[in-house]
Amino acid sequence: MLIYAVIVAALVACAIAAVLQAHAVIEDVDLVNDASLLIKRSNALLSGVERAETSQRGFLLTGSEIYLEPFENGSTKALTALQELTHSLHRPHQREALTKITADVTTKLDELALTIDLQRRGQHDDALKVVNTNAGRDAMDRIRVQVSKLAAECEARRAAGLADETHRVELTGCAFAGLLLAVAAMLAFAFRMQKRAFRGVVRGTERMSRAAYRDALTGLPNRRELDRTLDHLQDGAGDDGGPVTALFIDLDGFKSVNDKLGHATGDALLRRVADLLRDVTRSGDTLARVGGDEFVLIAPGLRSRHEIDQLCNRLLSAVRPLADDFLPVGLSIGTATRAAAGESLGGLLKRADTAMYEAKRAGGGYRFSDTDPALALV
Repeated sequence: MLIYAVIVAALVACAIAAVLQAHAVIEDVDLVNDASLLIKRSNALLSGVERAETSQRGFLLTGSEIYLEPFENGSTKALTALQELTHSLHRPHQREALTKITADVTTKLDELALTIDLQRRGQHDDALKVVNTNAGRDAMDRIRVQVSKLAAECEARRAAGLADETHRVELTGCAFAGLLLAVAAMLAFAFRMQKRAFRGVVRGTERMSRAAYRDALTGLPNRRELDRTLDHLQDGAGDDGGPVTALFIDLDGFKSVNDKLGHATGDALLRRVADLLRDVTRSGDTLARVGGDEFVLIAPGLRSRHEIDQLCNRLLSAVRPLADDFLPVGLSIGTATRAAAGESLGGLLKRADTAMYEAKRAGGGYRFSDTDPALALV
């Protein structure tokens, strides 16, 4: 009878332990889900402000009102994400960071709205003066830094929750293993169920982690992953200190496709363009989507202008056949090369962006940055 009593006591203890562990697992899953949701909302906030900024650039460059719809959508998206974050963040330091982000988002959106209003009133030079104060750029830089810190904290919490879940699963497995002879059937059932739940948590968190650094439409790296790549190269890892070329690529004619053929066709076009560009890049290059119709290609190791010319021509040739399936589209490409490790890669990307707008004003094709060392390469 004593043996049976021990078995019954062991079963009761095992059941209580299983309930406690299951409760802890649920808390860990909630923690992981909350952290993933905060990452998603942070991405939406940054994406909305960047979309509004891209729209303002197009309007200042062309004066055409058709560029303003993304501004309204981007502003609304950013403000909605900001409101959702306000209801989701409760820790004092998070609230403090959110206050700073809110102030910078307000500054940035106010600056964008002011320049658009000046442009509408024909005061283009005054609008450029506002832009050249760099207040909006500085606010945008601070937004990126604060959002990155917030996302990093959420990622750390997600990792801690997953680690705790792993630890608890291991403890539960050991406890059940000790009672194998008495409760073999119960052990097998409970362990299978818990292992299935654990695999689901791992798969879910891996998907969310990948989504934080991938563009959902094209599968390419997004702006956050591009920033990580630039930091990697800036620190000297992943290259031999040689030249690094940045190509800022804008898809010409994309808005016409959206307006005339619909957004579903526009999305299909972006996926096709991403595939075609990816097919002509080298294995060591990084191709990222950084805006609605904007891509960035980071190509280390191009040691002559001829190599850069060849790469640009391959990119331009890749999209020409798309005119058979869509309206005429093309690329405007701006290139900039860092010949040595002295220049920041953020500055390199800005030079490529400026050169891209020069190419766009010229009707497409590609342009080198005026200060580009690649112009002097053989």
